[in-house]
Amino acid sequence: MCNNQFSSLILLIFIIAGCATGSDIVGTGEKAADTVLLKGQIYTVDNLKSWAEAVAIEDGTIVFVGSTKEISPYIGPQTEIINLKGKFAMPSFVDGHMHPGWSAYTYLYQAALYDLYTTEQYLDKIREFADENPNLKGIMGAGFYRSVFDSNGPKKEWLDEISTEHPIAVTSNDGHSMWVNSKTLEMIGITKDTPDPKGGVIKRDPETGEPSGLLHEYGAMNLVWDIFPAATKAEYKKSLLWLQDWLNAEGITTAHDAWLEFDPNYYEAYQELAEEGKLTVRYRGSWYIEPTDDFMEQIEQGVELAKKFNHPHFKAHSFKFFADQVIEGETAFLVEPYAHRLDYYGQKTWTDEEMVDAFSKVDKAGLQIHVHVIGDGAAKYTVKALEKTQEINGERDSRHSFAHVQMAKPEDVKKMGELGLSAHMSQYWMNIDEYFWDFYLPYLGPERAFNETYPHKSLFDAGVNVTVASDFNVSKPDVMFAIYSGMKRILPIGKYMEWYGYDPKYRYVTNPDAELRKYDMSYLPPASECVSLDEMVAAATINGAYANFLENEVGSIEVGKKADIVVLSKNIFKIDTEEIPNVEIEMTFFEGKRVY
Repeated sequence: MCNNQFSSLILLIFIIAGCATGSDIVGTGEKAADTVLLKGQIYTVDNLKSWAEAVAIEDGTIVFVGSTKEISPYIGPQTEIINLKGKFAMPSFVDGHMHPGWSAYTYLYQAALYDLYTTEQYLDKIREFADENPNLKGIMGAGFYRSVFDSNGPKKEWLDEISTEHPIAVTSNDGHSMWVNSKTLEMIGITKDTPDPKGGVIKRDPETGEPSGLLHEYGAMNLVWDIFPAATKAEYKKSLLWLQDWLNAEGITTAHDAWLEFDPNYYEAYQELAEEGKLTVRYRGSWYIEPTDDFMEQIEQGVELAKKFNHPHFKAHSFKFFADQVIEGETAFLVEPYAHRLDYYGQKTWTDEEMVDAFSKVDKAGLQIHVHVIGDGAAKYTVKALEKTQEINGERDSRHSFAHVQMAKPEDVKKMGELGLSAHMSQYWMNIDEYFWDFYLPYLGPERAFNETYPHKSLFDAGVNVTVASDFNVSKPDVMFAIYSGMKRILPIGKYMEWYGYDPKYRYVTNPDAELRKYDMSYLPPASECVSLDEMVAAATINGAYANFLENEVGSIEVGKKADIVVLSKNIFKIDTEEIPNVEIEMTFFEGKRVY
């Protein structure tokens, strides 16, 4: 066959390949790529906020971004051609703070209560799990909502109806409380005379003083773990593989595990899956440091372990601290006292001196600090500790971060920007509706609850690197909902329950006669704390990448970066804001491989 005939044959093959995919683009093959996406509306999230129509991918890396007319050289006989037919695409999402390994484990191996909302439903599920697992020597569960119960919380007697012979322990959906039966209290030695442990609270019956069956925070909850079997490495691996299908379906391909345990079963599950090439989510992680233990020794252990984990899909170069806990547990640390306890400011988890010692050690090792901050008092003393750390060690590109930042004074928000911090914001929690505000108002009072929570726009304006964080399992990962929440802040009454299947009539199960309290809605938060779609898209992509030192690899669609791309059912820049939560993920690519 002469050269002209051969060239004609090759051209015919390319034409057929183009027609087979519904494309009229003729490939010339000079730079043939593995995969080509074309005829799309592609928002790149680059520095210029550019738009494109086509992307070419080779060996998992983006090699071309531009127009459909320019894509021909990247189409060869083996190229997979995906005609987007005008669909919207953007970089896939980064979840800045979640708890993937442990949360997935609770779904698969415990009584999972996450989609249930009444005492009866909880007890039925726990009983069902116990019946299905008769060989277990103890029953564990997770996911009950603290807001379902009154201020005294769930009672041990209700779990005693399921078993008095075996321990039962159920963790709340936010991870800050644990509901236990009498057998558990007996086995860990808690009685009426047991004082609250450091960093924890034993909830008491208001009339008798006896332990009621509710434990708050890790100082108390940690007493329970040892009486139950530890999760195995195989169980964690199965849990992570199960979860990544869920995350990919939500367009998430990078996530930060904000609580890495010093448990070989836990961290080796990540490492082995990475080495086996089985991860379709890129993980970064923070070693959890417990202030009631020898925290300096823990940090030394974490520094040494961090050196071992440098796989592109799993690195653990950060450390997790709790500056305080949560408002609903009355353990968040506030500048002004709680509204219903005028002499009580909450719990300060660290002393100033110990926090500076711990931060300085991590920072000197060149690693990151990742701090849970809820109350404005916690924000204030943690900012001061980071300022002192910088004085001791000098300035560097540290990218330390706060998670949640539910409250912070304006002067501390300003300092967060000056320190170059990231804020992993749980936009999922920012909505104003009857459920949320009826839950938080008793603790903060209306003025603080409405006007001094979630300084979202203020953080952006101060130069803080704001990200999107589900805090899964506290919130289910749903980036479209998070984007909407960050933009609007105010939901129609009951909208949150409608989306997530929550029936508001069940909120006062233990006090069914309680009337729904009404508050002066003139306390609605200032519109200045709502942010733009551009800001929320950046938070869900490039900002999350930057927080993890990944901005040169992912977070935008640019030549040389990994092909982490998501295709949505609608162009979120061309629809009404109210439609954004209903936009669906149609395709997700992780390093060029279609994983959903």
